[in-house]
Amino acid sequence: MISFNRIIKLRDLEIFRVSKNGKIFSYAVIEDTRNPFTEEDKKLDPLCYMEEEDINAILNVFRISLINDEKLNEEDSLFLRSFFSDFVNNTNLTNFIITEYIQEDLYDHEVNIKFFNEILQHVGSNYIIEEFDEMNWIYLSQD
Repeated sequence: MISFNRIIKLRDLEIFRVSKNGKIFSYAVIEDTRNPFTEEDKKLDPLCYMEEEDINAILNVFRISLINDEKLNEEDSLFLRSFFSDFVNNTNLTNFIITEYIQEDLYDHEVNIKFFNEILQHVGSNYIIEEFDEMNWIYLSQD
């Protein structure tokens, strides 16, 4: 059985922990870059086969990163790619890129803000999750 737990949900970033038969086997990061494809992105398959005009029409790219401690088998990779690609509403202005990363010591860390920032750094994200304290939470009131 595969289960998904969203462990961080911010405005432009979500991080999921994926477990299979009760054992964590992947983390997934979905980042809304709020930017078009980079020149590096345009070299990726299938973008490298698209017309430049079509690529440049896409104004917002979501980056989906699958992070594992070892290479995923083809079945798990395809399943995760399919599952997380459904999270992005493709339009003529929005698209996404899915990349898999291997971080050998992935499960040797305490899971906290520092851990998530290390994952983000590992996948090449510029996003930094700021430390916060309880005083910064906004509580709903029933007044």
